[in-house]
Amino acid sequence: MSMKISKTDYYLRSALAGGIAGGVAKTAVAPLERIKILFQTQNREFTRFSGSWRGVYKALEHIVRTQGFLALYRGNSLTLSRAVPHAALGYTVYDSASKILMPTASDQTSFRRLIAGSIAGVSALPITYPFELVRVRMAVATQHSSLQPTLLTLIRSIYKEHLHTPLVPGGLRNFYRGFVVTLAGTVPYRGGIFLVWETLNQRSREWFSPSSRAANQHKLHLIIGAIAGTTAQIATYPLEVVRRIQQASGHASGSQRAFGIWETVVTIQRTSGWRGFYTGLGIGLVKQVPMHSISLSVWQAAKKLLDI
Repeated sequence: MSMKISKTDYYLRSALAGGIAGGVAKTAVAPLERIKILFQTQNREFTRFSGSWRGVYKALEHIVRTQGFLALYRGNSLTLSRAVPHAALGYTVYDSASKILMPTASDQTSFRRLIAGSIAGVSALPITYPFELVRVRMAVATQHSSLQPTLLTLIRSIYKEHLHTPLVPGGLRNFYRGFVVTLAGTVPYRGGIFLVWETLNQRSREWFSPSSRAANQHKLHLIIGAIAGTTAQIATYPLEVVRRIQQASGHASGSQRAFGIWETVVTIQRTSGWRGFYTGLGIGLVKQVPMHSISLSVWQAAKKLLDI
């Protein structure tokens, strides 16, 4: 920072930088995110497209032809309502946790980086998770009018769904369906991203001269962000598939009953085998590489612009 600012000002600027990064990145990959969800939840209309790179293009083309171009961004407003505050809080918490856990260069260990990233990942989850679940349910809706409820009717429908006891609505807890699996996946996922990000950034200072690094800083951040996102995505992907199916259950199953964690795991194994836990991984990587490249590099650029 070129001048000393108050803690409040610092946190506000940090949150703004994080929010900008999250919003830009999520919007950039929104069409791929919708296709990935449709593949993961084994939507019957899109099953024929999964399993190949060409299928991704065909699925995108099918949505545009049958539902219109804007359908590629269905649920993106809900994504932003979750992603912007989540990223704003997450990046701010990461900066704060890093300062507490790693006040000096000698304190910057892999374990502490992992912990700082994990804390950042779960910090906003309890608040923003219901938005994520509703967004997923909007994303799995296809061109059939019966599967395209308004936001209000969709929220009411989720509220009335039941888990174990027939005809007994789950209520507000339905909006946290898949939360446990998400929490279990977020800790290594977000922790892993920041671990790889910080480690490779530190190594780059050893590999490149200051002038070379400064001249190629944006490219370097894009590459490191891509590596960080790819590594974390592969390591935690099975948990993501389980949570997506849990989030979509009640809609994708065509009933008012939702799936529990173990039931979801057993169903995936029985219907698709171990490969089912990696359904949509290809498009997941296609999405994650640019998303984390954009998010982390925009975050750094925004911090520099905001002088923090």
